Amino acid sequence: MNSSWQAEIQAVFRKEWRTEMRSMSGLITAFLFSVVTVYAISFASLNVKLKPTVIAGMLWVALLFSAAASLPRTFVAEEEQGTADLLRLVARPHAVFWGKALFNIFQSLVTSFVLSFLYLGFMSATVVIPWLFTVSLVAGCLSLAGAVTLCGAIASQASNRSMLAAAIAVPMLLPLVALGVSGMRVSLGEGGASGGTSSAIGLVGYAVATLATGPYIYAAVWKS
Repeated sequence: MNSSWQAEIQAVFRKEWRTEMRSMSGLITAFLFSVVTVYAISFASLNVKLKPTVIAGMLWVALLFSAAASLPRTFVAEEEQGTADLLRLVARPHAVFWGKALFNIFQSLVTSFVLSFLYLGFMSATVVIPWLFTVSLVAGCLSLAGAVTLCGAIASQASNRSMLAAAIAVPMLLPLVALGVSGMRVSLGEGGASGGTSSAIGLVGYAVATLATGPYIYAAVWKS
């Protein structure tokens, strides 16, 4: 990556960081959603012994909705605030996508680790295979950030941006959730290690695919 590309990506990332630090809307939304979700699930399952598959499934529901509530705003907000045209003057589309995707990845990782820590603590769940849980969580965050960023980028210039981004995200996120639940349930002690490893590899491949194709798809939308 040459210096001009790197400078543009860093500039977009810094812009997203400063915007978030001023309002804290994305982090606060994700954090509040995480706390409420963990409390509601732990209260509903009080004195009930849940299977690892159910625990993994509910954790991924929380991760999914937490990401969907905050991440697409990075692109949608540009059009709503009228700053998209200015952004087009200072950076190329690939750099814009990568800058915003990197910020979404950072935000997703912070939220997911906090949410997972609270969730496992409240549910009294034991991680049997720590490395598999960590790989599944990190790869899942990368995949979530890549997919949701791409959905927000595609829908950013539509008139009904938020609803369109949600509609586009549904078919993209279904296989991601299946892989995530499959990997995490094995890390919590249910199922064979080979199946969990395959799911983790699938999550890594999904993350690579979305982050690699996203800039080119956004560039096509940018020029339309």
